[in-house]
Formats: sequence, C-alpha cells, structure tokens
Amino acid sequence: DILFGNHRDVSLLLDRSFSGEGPDRRREAAEAAFGEFPKLRTIASTARHVLDSDRHRISARVDTRDGSHETSEAEISGIVDRIGAGDAFAAGVLHGLIESGGDARAGAEAGLALTALKHSLPGDASLFTRADLAAFAQSGADVRR
Repeated sequence: DILFGNHRDVSLLLDRSFSGEGPDRRREAAEAAFGEFPKLRTIASTARHVLDSDRHRISARVDTRDGSHETSEAEISGIVDRIGAGDAFAAGVLHGLIESGGDARAGAEAGLALTALKHSLPGDASLFTRADLAAFAQSGADVRR
C-alpha cells in the first residue's frame, strides 16, 4: 500500500506529534506509520517553499520500509496553475515506482518532474510523456515552457 501524505498527515492519523526538523521528522513519522500499518510499504510527499506568488521551490520524498530518497529542490517560476499538481505528483511517483521495480529514488524523481511540469499548464490535467520526464531530468530541475 502507498500513502500520499507528509508528517503532518501521519500526525493526524496517529494522533501524535513528531519532533525534529525536516528529513528527520519526516522519517520519524514514516517509521511510526510503517509500525502502525503493516501493509503500508511506501509514503510519498512533497515540500513546497513559496518564494512569491509565482515562484516556488518544491522537492519530493519517498519513504519505504528500507529507507528514503529526497530530491533536490526544483525552482518553479512563472507558475500558470497549481490545480492538478498533486495528482501529477501521484502519477509520477507511481510511474517511477512501477518502471523501476519499486525504487524510492525513481519514484521521487518522477513525482517531482511531473508536479513541477504541471505548474506550467492551465487546468487540472497534464499529458506529459516519458520524453518530457527525461528532458526535465536533464535540465537540472528548471521548469521549461
């Protein structure tokens, strides 16, 4: 099973708080969720830093029972629409995990790529291709339009 949510969501699910900052707190929450839900195998989340209304930095993280991978931040400027970015993230994570046989890094990187790219389109749908994902990976996480 996969949970798309962060340490705050796990905190609400388990009715407890987690100490620490950033990655440590996120890992502590993941380990608590894995302990509480035996079928849970993967937790995927994003972190967003808003610089101004149309310029954000976003990173992705995938935790598994064996470890985690957190991407570097991608800076997104000239944001057209945030609607659908969460769905794009979920699609990217699933794509990366399926294509790689469950690799956390592949899931996080594909999730980041699709959510970042989605910010460049109006509306809630996105039809990006594998070539778009590859171009994003080669661009150094700068969103192209």
